[in-house]
Amino acid sequence: MSENVLDHGADASGTADSTAAFVKAIDALGKRGGIVDIPVGRYRIDQAPIRVTTPVHFRGDGGMVRTAVGAGRPQGSVTTLIFPPDRDGFIVVAPSGANAHFEGFALVRTKSDGSPQQRCARRGIYAQSRIWAESLYLVNWQRGIDLDGRKTHPDFPDVREPFSVDQSQVSRIFAEECFWATYTHGLDAQGCHFEHIITLSCEAGIYESSQGGNGYVDCYVDGGLTEPPYYIDDNQSVLLNCRCESRLPPQIGPNVQVVGGAFGVGELPKQVAAALGVVQTPPGGPSSPFRMINGLPARHEGAPFPGGTATFVDGERIDVTIDGVKRTIEFTAGVFTPAQVAEKINAGFVNLKLPRVATANGFANQLTVEGWRGHNTGTVAVDGASATLAKIGFPAAAPTPGKQFGQLLSAPQSSHVVFRGYSGLKSDGTPGANAFGTDQQVEVFMAPDGIRPIFWQARGDNGDAHEFGILRDVRKDAHRWAFARASSPSLIPLAFTVPPDSLGADQAVAYRGIWLQGSSGRRILLSSGVPSNSQGTLEDTQPPTVPHDFAWDMAASPPKRYTRTVTGWVADSASAVHGVGAAQLPPLLNLTLQQLNLQNVEDAAGWWLFEGGEVYEDGSHVANYASTRRAVTGGTETLNAATLTLTLFFLDDSGELAENMTLQGTHRFASSTSIGSVSAVSQAFAARIGTQFKQVGQTLTVQ
Repeated sequence: MSENVLDHGADASGTADSTAAFVKAIDALGKRGGIVDIPVGRYRIDQAPIRVTTPVHFRGDGGMVRTAVGAGRPQGSVTTLIFPPDRDGFIVVAPSGANAHFEGFALVRTKSDGSPQQRCARRGIYAQSRIWAESLYLVNWQRGIDLDGRKTHPDFPDVREPFSVDQSQVSRIFAEECFWATYTHGLDAQGCHFEHIITLSCEAGIYESSQGGNGYVDCYVDGGLTEPPYYIDDNQSVLLNCRCESRLPPQIGPNVQVVGGAFGVGELPKQVAAALGVVQTPPGGPSSPFRMINGLPARHEGAPFPGGTATFVDGERIDVTIDGVKRTIEFTAGVFTPAQVAEKINAGFVNLKLPRVATANGFANQLTVEGWRGHNTGTVAVDGASATLAKIGFPAAAPTPGKQFGQLLSAPQSSHVVFRGYSGLKSDGTPGANAFGTDQQVEVFMAPDGIRPIFWQARGDNGDAHEFGILRDVRKDAHRWAFARASSPSLIPLAFTVPPDSLGADQAVAYRGIWLQGSSGRRILLSSGVPSNSQGTLEDTQPPTVPHDFAWDMAASPPKRYTRTVTGWVADSASAVHGVGAAQLPPLLNLTLQQLNLQNVEDAAGWWLFEGGEVYEDGSHVANYASTRRAVTGGTETLNAATLTLTLFFLDDSGELAENMTLQGTHRFASSTSIGSVSAVSQAFAARIGTQFKQVGQTLTVQ
């Protein structure tokens, strides 16, 4: 279902306000949502922001195009939305459990004069729930795309449910003359995927402060004028093949993984190096640029200003100490916003040519003071009379101490593994189908020590475009990892445990695979290709005695099993694993049917039972179904049974029909049980033709 904004009175020339037309197009789609088409043109959205409360897909005719005539003036071949300087663009609020989607247009905020905070203000897309955003051009925003995963928000006290933007997808974003292109923060803002985020002439670049971290792939920042080009907090984020060109070094937390890419920064000013005690000249060598990957500094966040502002009497003071450099900040009589207090503090450190050390969150009316972003250790102190400190929200949370540098890996240092979502073997020796999920392949890059997965994504032939996130459980003696599909955090396609010391060919992770602990002491190696003879336990008996090691080449299709012997790995024949002539079966499907409609229709020959509803896999809605049961007088009636035809209509990412599978058999009413086999399928399920199924109540199992 789609609506065109021109059909609702939008003005594509940019002469008149088109806000009402956009709202009417959204309302016309109803609660189920749909597509809002925005043809090429320039649309004024004077009454912004546009609130999005349903799963709407805003689709333009082109957006990621840099203008040849200056920022804020995209070429005429793209869809351009123009917003006032004092308004947000879109606010996404709980779109009924589905994604709001933004694609193919430019969001341009009318430029303001003044400080960087005034020139770059407001938010282009402010999301409180999961979104997809792709092929967008962002101009003049303070936060081009703001993913807010905080539990509460001072601007929305009526919202009782915590915000959650987990598993958002953001790709092909071009931000020009913004402050932050993307800004991600809060407890429930993790498992997101960012790809091809490009910034030009931005005050900063990419901000990441989520609880668990996110993935950034092929991002480029040309900016970092007053803030670091990358601000990645101390979480489990991954940067793969990312780059920046900036006079300031990026700030990257110690647990962040950086693989490949290049971070070009200017040399640290001598007076700054002297103030911080940083030695830039190695023994016997020339002056060198400051270290490119830098740890988390000390940071101190205050509470929101009471009433949103702080009222000072003349002569009130606070002492701010940054990495041993102390400045006394004196206020004149007046009313100050958090931004004005931050500006006052930064002015006290201007002679050191430091990047600004105080930051105002204009949406939470909160102040943050931080240490030098390029230093691997740091201290922050904000002192003064208690009454003065209370006006600006200090003291609040204890300062976060500076830590060691983040880890930078080159691409050859990473381990590359491709495997499907099997856990190993079932009791009958077949692959561990459905033990942890599906047959979807997952491509994983591991750090060389094997403890940290540093990049992961879905791949394969089944058309599943979902990215895979990571869940981590670190305990005293082990690190537990679980890969989870972005569409369903509860669906775990693969999980494994590694010991604290994971180095060596026989430890949990090696360059060619991942070890899983099997039953009865045996171990299972999932490898990308033929396993290496340096891996596994040697056996001196033929055939090997239990316990012994198995390996599965998960890059083969179908996966191929190997057994470890004294001479190395030996491929198992099909007869050795499954019996003579047997072929490997597709993974088991465990589905739950949720009935939405049931109709009983009688006729002269008997009666029909028509049923329809939705299909769920591990809590995720994956298909719809239609079922017909036919009872025939004189045939099935005396058996209290019926013939059964059940068709599953599988959905793609947009909720449209993708693939199908038809099952035929019999249904017994006394036990509410159906059995039979798969009779007709689309291409994706060709391997299931003839395989068996069983349905008990609403639970359906398909081999």
